[in-house]
Amino acid sequence: MWDSIMGRLRSTRALENIIFEPINACLSYLAGKSRASRVIFDVFGRILPIPQTMVRGVPIKIIIPLNQIGVFNTFKDWEEREPEVLDWIDGFEKGCTFFDVGASFGTETLYAALKPHGPDKIVAFDLALESSFNLAYNISLNGITKVDQYYLALSDRLKLIRFSEPSQYYYVKDRDKYDSISYNTLAISMDHFSKMTDIYPDYIKIDVDGAEERLVEGMKKTVRNQKLKSMVIEVSDKSENSITKFLTKAGFKIEFERRFEEEGEGVFKNLIFTR
Repeated sequence: MWDSIMGRLRSTRALENIIFEPINACLSYLAGKSRASRVIFDVFGRILPIPQTMVRGVPIKIIIPLNQIGVFNTFKDWEEREPEVLDWIDGFEKGCTFFDVGASFGTETLYAALKPHGPDKIVAFDLALESSFNLAYNISLNGITKVDQYYLALSDRLKLIRFSEPSQYYYVKDRDKYDSISYNTLAISMDHFSKMTDIYPDYIKIDVDGAEERLVEGMKKTVRNQKLKSMVIEVSDKSENSITKFLTKAGFKIEFERRFEEEGEGVFKNLIFTR
């Protein structure tokens, strides 16, 4: 079975070589050698789908750059993707403060900001280059003023870290199909952030793809603050035990959990903790 899957992948990549290698080579040549190629960039610089969807009756507009199939897929499955998180947001009381850690293009931030009687303040964090740009554009596009966006990593302490993210380009000659790029960035703890800004959360969502243990280690003061009422965290089978122990010791209990699997990535859960 594995050989069959790998064979299909090799066949797909070979077909992409046949189709896209000459197209990219031609465009690369024109860009380097011809002023007339400016027309191509003028055309594609004007193409940006901005669809509107209704998420539980809330109208939301987002940008979908044509090379970002993941954004398109999430947009189409917005309500069905993680309904328990939307239920959780629907339970917020008016006037609260919501921290969205791993905000991506804004699946939770935009819904919380635009729904009736939503939070008074939302603080959104993401350190992926494209996701952060998309979120900033979407916030502006929807005329939202209650969101503070930070292009920043949250971790256990103040430090420099190396971060990798998908390139979002599926055919570049001599590069892997699911290519990634890496860069250095600054990380601070949530405790440090709140001390600097004097902003303290009532609710926290954490979806950081494997960095959740280090992030939670930097929340020792945050979780002891009685203002914090509830958290939803995506955990892996590796991080679940330590995070559950940490939050149980801080006075939280699991109110809800949903198990799901990411193909080729492993087993994950959404855990909702309440005090």
